[in-house]
Amino acid sequence: MTCCGHCRDAGDFFNERTARRELKRYLRRGPDKPTRLLIEQIRKPGAAGKTLLDIGGGIGAIQFELFEDDLSRSVNVDASTAYQSVSKEEAAQRDLREKTEYHFGDFTDLAASLPESGIVTLDKVICCYPDARKLLEFSLQKSRQLYGLVYPRVNWYTKIGFKLVNLWFRIRRSEFRTYLHSPAMVDGLIRKSGFQKRSYQTTVLWQVVVYERG
Repeated sequence: MTCCGHCRDAGDFFNERTARRELKRYLRRGPDKPTRLLIEQIRKPGAAGKTLLDIGGGIGAIQFELFEDDLSRSVNVDASTAYQSVSKEEAAQRDLREKTEYHFGDFTDLAASLPESGIVTLDKVICCYPDARKLLEFSLQKSRQLYGLVYPRVNWYTKIGFKLVNLWFRIRRSEFRTYLHSPAMVDGLIRKSGFQKRSYQTTVLWQVVVYERG
């Protein structure tokens, strides 16, 4: 993968210290609320026997939770080597390494080589990616049944918050940025790809949406 400045600096931001802190919190408290809501909605039709493609999979919270429901196999794609390293360690601790597959890099560069899956998830991913349309189009092609994502609500406090976060990155001379993509664009593109909205929930900052093909 040819790594742009945005991707390179994303790896600096999502570093080993942050990954281990996030794993420790997950082991103590379970998934954070938006991720938990996403997992709960995926569990309703059931994950047993299905495969998961978790884009921006991070420490692997979604795959670890769904393996408890007899998920068949997971593929974790992430642009942070630190997060993948921590996730692999935890997968080994759970005797799941034979059922987990890891790919490092930009998902849109790797998509052609990745298999279709029954479940595709993007948990807090499109807000870290400049070309949301491309990311959505490529990932939608990989989902056979369920497509779930967590992404920011667009309102006055997220607009202010994201501007402050990006100012902080600029001060640090980082090329990494966060993005508030249009919910109408996201929903319209997913529906156009043949999916119907199965569930919709919100927290203060996030919207949690699960779609089902057909």
